[in-house]
Amino acid sequence: MLKRCVFIAILFAFLLMTHSPVHASDRASCPGMDPVCKTLAKLAEAEQYEKIIETADPKKTYSAESRKIIGQAYLMAAGRETNTPEQEEQFCLKALEYGATSAYMGLYFIHAGTNTEKALGYLQQYVALKPVDSVPYVILGEAELEKRNYASANTYLIEARKVARGKSGNLDWLLFQASYLNGDFATSAQMLDSSFSQGKTVGDLRALISSDPRFSDAGKRPEFRKFLSLINGTTTARAQAGS
Repeated sequence: MLKRCVFIAILFAFLLMTHSPVHASDRASCPGMDPVCKTLAKLAEAEQYEKIIETADPKKTYSAESRKIIGQAYLMAAGRETNTPEQEEQFCLKALEYGATSAYMGLYFIHAGTNTEKALGYLQQYVALKPVDSVPYVILGEAELEKRNYASANTYLIEARKVARGKSGNLDWLLFQASYLNGDFATSAQMLDSSFSQGKTVGDLRALISSDPRFSDAGKRPEFRKFLSLINGTTTARAQAGS
């Protein structure tokens, strides 16, 4: 049940960002001689997604705007709490057929608790399309970090930071670790500094160093000179960028 709730929450977050309901003003984007699109837009505005799905015919050729509306309808259907995981998956797969690529996120969450590699495979297909969202990159980066594939983790997390809509202390904290383990100590120090400015603490740094021997020589790196007192335990106050 928890996985399903997480999936539904993430799905609707994606709908708000990339597949918001069609309003009256949006109908003008339908091609002038496309009555099918205009009908679908009216149904979407009324949130009659089931009717859209019922009328969708995979044998027909639809305009790009019509396909967008149909894909959205399948995504909305996938988010119903009464669905079984199998139904969620089928709705997401149908959404993909109509170009609703954020359905890859739904497929990830459906399988994340039972088949990790299959779930991550869907995210890899998603990031291959260069989505403008950091979430799939962060998940893949963290997964690669756990597998000790440091170069790959670093690549995913750097891309996540490029497309992120705002700063994230957790993302920078992960990138600090991935860059360090990948041997890019300059970037690692920058990300540590940034993560401190966004809520990470001296305690977090000390806990990491004491629990993970891979970071035990951080205090000997010239790139981390400004953090020496924190690492050695002579400073207990919360670290701030530039301290």
